[in-house]
Amino acid sequence: MKLDRFKRISLTAMMFGLAGVVSSFAVVEDNQRELDIVVRDFDVGHPDFENFQEEAYYSIFSGKDDAKPSSWLATYSTDPTWTGRRSNYGKYGCGNTQTPDYGLPVGTEGYPKANADGSVMTKSGAVSTVPDYITAISRVTNQGYAWYGEFKDCSYDAKLNPLSLKTMRGLVSELCSDASSTWAANMADSKKECTAGKVCKGHSWSQIVYVTPGLVERNLQFVKDPNDPNGGLDMYSPIISAKREGCDNQYFSQWYADVDNVNLRTNTTLILDQDPSDPKYFEIDKNWNNGGYFPLDSISDDGEFTWLGPKPQYPNQYGAQSLSIFCPPYEYRYAKDQTDFKGSNTAELCNAWKRNGGPKVGAAAYQAAATSEIGLRHLRNYGFTMMGYAAFKYKKGAGEVFEFTGDDDMWIYVDGVLVVDLGGTHLAAAGKADMDYLSGQKFGVAGLGGFAHGCWPGDPLEQADSCSIKLDADGTWKDGSWHHIHFFYADRQTDGSNLRIRSSLSELAPSRYGQPSVSKSVVTTDSTGKQTVSVTLNTTLDESSLINIRNAAATGTAPVLLVMRTVYDSTGASSTKVYGYYITSISDGINLGPSGIQYDMEGILVDADGNVMTSGISGNDKIAFNFRDPENEIANDEELKAAYVSTVGLDAWNQMISWTKKMDAAGFDIKSSSGKKVIGFPDTPSDWSVTQFVGNPNVETFVLDKNIDRPEFDKQAAVLTEVAKNNSGELPADFTADLIITSIPTSAGNGNPLVLSNEDKSSFSKAGANGTVGAGSVAYVGGKASASSMCFSDESGVESCTSISYPVSGPFRLNVRVFDHMGHFVSQYQKRMSADEIHKALGGETAKLGACGEEYPLYGSTGLGWMTIKMYPVSQSGRMIATGPYIYQVTFIQEDYKYCVKGGDADEAGQIKTNTYKRTSDTYRFGYRRHKNK
Repeated sequence: MKLDRFKRISLTAMMFGLAGVVSSFAVVEDNQRELDIVVRDFDVGHPDFENFQEEAYYSIFSGKDDAKPSSWLATYSTDPTWTGRRSNYGKYGCGNTQTPDYGLPVGTEGYPKANADGSVMTKSGAVSTVPDYITAISRVTNQGYAWYGEFKDCSYDAKLNPLSLKTMRGLVSELCSDASSTWAANMADSKKECTAGKVCKGHSWSQIVYVTPGLVERNLQFVKDPNDPNGGLDMYSPIISAKREGCDNQYFSQWYADVDNVNLRTNTTLILDQDPSDPKYFEIDKNWNNGGYFPLDSISDDGEFTWLGPKPQYPNQYGAQSLSIFCPPYEYRYAKDQTDFKGSNTAELCNAWKRNGGPKVGAAAYQAAATSEIGLRHLRNYGFTMMGYAAFKYKKGAGEVFEFTGDDDMWIYVDGVLVVDLGGTHLAAAGKADMDYLSGQKFGVAGLGGFAHGCWPGDPLEQADSCSIKLDADGTWKDGSWHHIHFFYADRQTDGSNLRIRSSLSELAPSRYGQPSVSKSVVTTDSTGKQTVSVTLNTTLDESSLINIRNAAATGTAPVLLVMRTVYDSTGASSTKVYGYYITSISDGINLGPSGIQYDMEGILVDADGNVMTSGISGNDKIAFNFRDPENEIANDEELKAAYVSTVGLDAWNQMISWTKKMDAAGFDIKSSSGKKVIGFPDTPSDWSVTQFVGNPNVETFVLDKNIDRPEFDKQAAVLTEVAKNNSGELPADFTADLIITSIPTSAGNGNPLVLSNEDKSSFSKAGANGTVGAGSVAYVGGKASASSMCFSDESGVESCTSISYPVSGPFRLNVRVFDHMGHFVSQYQKRMSADEIHKALGGETAKLGACGEEYPLYGSTGLGWMTIKMYPVSQSGRMIATGPYIYQVTFIQEDYKYCVKGGDADEAGQIKTNTYKRTSDTYRFGYRRHKNK
């Protein structure tokens, strides 16, 4: 299949307060939308599954001649839980054709149909738990009954019947008749006819779709994510609670929670494809006619829908324990006439299933399938629940909707509040969430009772999701505000597994369970120069990917990451190069809550010619995953190629493709824990993760020497004493020491000025004879720039002053206080340097504009500086200190600042380095003894 361009959507800061919203880029095809889902698989013996409630009512309680209550399999008739529920329909009854008093009929517009008196209540007294303004739609909407049935004489339709089936099942309004909304509830099947122009010409049977309302609470509950440093709520672990018992939901608390020895969890995604007939909609439509929805099964796509086995990427499951046929576990009156979508009679397959134990026995379905020619066509993993989640950006007035059709329990919540209530085991029923209605845009918030949906006082996200900032002045949702949709589905009954989602939500947040993508990348170096790359992903890598990366580290065969860099020539002209990053070590994932999963790694950066880039990854580099492209799908994608060539050039594109070939040779994919593999580049270069370079996260000091004997400082002390006399007897706070700023050259650190040797540090920290300072250094004496320092070295290289040094490249504050061994105050030095002063010290009056762009000029040859404070051996009054021990308390404050740094590689781009606010306090003890010069 030709791969379309990818779609990725960046998030606004408004969303970051809630866990589960990941600041990253999702990677799906442009004509698709991706929803995160959690599938929980249950054993078929679970008491809430495979109960055939409607058939039990007819068989046991109807009193009909063909009921045959004694013919039920022993797995049902001798089960006290099952028989106890069947004797108490007032408590456990489901709404359906046989027991309509316990349910509400669904209307053709996707809302429950109101009773003739305008009420929306079952005859047994059950009501939905949706807000009143949702129930009100049922009262005012002129809708007929929704009918589901079986039809014959069907013809080919590209969308509805691509297999040219002769017999189909589905909603009457879609497959058979445009007039079904006018059919009376008691209309006989013999009177129902299909209308001209529909896919099917003949009507076999149809029933009103009933649902069981009020089984769940109105509001979801959310807990704080323990991994979120901001205390945000976890959108991926909502708590949905039962409102009442009914329709075999006794153990509802187990349906959507992880319970040991009860269910098995799988995280994955649901892909919605764009509807070519109406491109604003994206949908998935799995039903009786096309194999059904079975997310954990591998099924052939040849129209036979043969079961091939459990999906290998989802091993956490019970496996296929059911058959996709209608096979009630008793002598069902119509059993001999049942056929499947291909027209094959299923009676013998059903009998074999029952002989081996029936729907409540896990091995029975597989044993029956092995004896039937059509067995593998129907062997399936039923008995699962699904929780789905997406954050979406609201587009005011766009008419966006989210529609869900399913054949068992289904609930939709928007911003944690119930909007669709279709509980119970039932025929395929449709529900709809209309975002313009919920926002208040259609009828104003007055039409909703006074508040927009989700923003009523006490609503679960009303405060946590900042309704105060996502509402317009009129109380309606703001255009562009972010909202949350959760949907819950349970497949509890065999026959078909119908799932259809049709959505026009145009902008969804990135998927957490989709293919891996890099959302954030941070490079740090320690004092030894070792570089660590921390990448934050939208998802967890699967174990096989980590094993393959670690195995490849030993051979250096897999450039797992690609690094895109802008480089400059001697004229300042720029071009783009793409490098491969060969990972040599990688950590296990660290869960950062809403931010994603962080992996720390080390590696080697190599250019397209095989040259190792000694400085590694730089700030402002861009990072994305590499991938395999054995069929050249990406290489031949002309649209994607054009998007890159127009911005980074053909050479960069060719380098990118060459790196994928090296990944082909490595022979493995990078996959998420949900089995999604990286399949392509981000949509454009701007969608790659921009690296933040933070250098050494710790501000490390350097002490030049700890000599006790120092050269005579009397002449300088005499000058300082005069300064003090002219300043009320005390030296100014910036006149008790010299401050020297040195611009670090590219030759430092053996070509890597980010990593200085002790020899480098010593060289930059020393003062020369007569107080001379080296090239590239500026001394500040009395707070003013000077060509020389008051401090000096004697012929032996011993300094007259005590020196303490720090790396600097941005604004800072410095405070040094000196005390004698008794704790008496001796002197204090204070200095604050602005960004402009640092720039001037490092690069003079000019700066290079090319390395990091115009916003961040490069000052000096590297943008890096070395600061040395040289404390005079005098008191605050300017007099020489006595021989003895002294205590130096040094506080160094590095302020928030971004600046350009350039290493020693000739083609290395400038790195935008970030200094974050840091306060470092150190205490030193130095002895002092004056030494006479001779």
